[in-house]
Amino acid sequence: MDVPLSAPNPHIEEVFEKQEKKKQGFSVLDFLVILSAFFVIAFLGYLYLNPDKKGADVRNVHRSADVSTILTAVVSYSSQENEVPDEIPLSNVCVSPGHEICKIGPYDCNGLVNLSFLNDGVSSEKLISIPSDPINKSTNGTGYYIVQDGAGRITVCSPYAERNETIMFTRSVF
Repeated sequence: MDVPLSAPNPHIEEVFEKQEKKKQGFSVLDFLVILSAFFVIAFLGYLYLNPDKKGADVRNVHRSADVSTILTAVVSYSSQENEVPDEIPLSNVCVSPGHEICKIGPYDCNGLVNLSFLNDGVSSEKLISIPSDPINKSTNGTGYYIVQDGAGRITVCSPYAERNETIMFTRSVF
């Protein structure tokens, strides 16, 4: 006696069809999800490793060191001479025409603050050259500015600081 075979189960056929589709590879939606995730990770990596930001931060640290070096040399000279040099303009505004520091050497210092007295050997903080701003393109100027307030306070500032930083140091001579 023959045993009749049961009718095919429609559920099994659906399972086989789904498995066949899975063997075909990624769908367009799968590809777009993976691509989107890749771009999100790449963007976050760019924000974290942003070379422009790091470069600006390094240049600002350089500016702070330069401003401090100039100010230390001028204050040392002024303390030894017991007066603030007349070359340093009297003002409450650091960044203003005529307040930019001139480079030491064969430069035209007309309209600039000439600090060549820092290179004459009198000061214990003798400077061979005045530091220049890392991105300053001036032929004669350093990109740094200097003023005195008339009460023995000297201020040196860097108007080219990046990322909205203010780099300005003030010290009293007396």
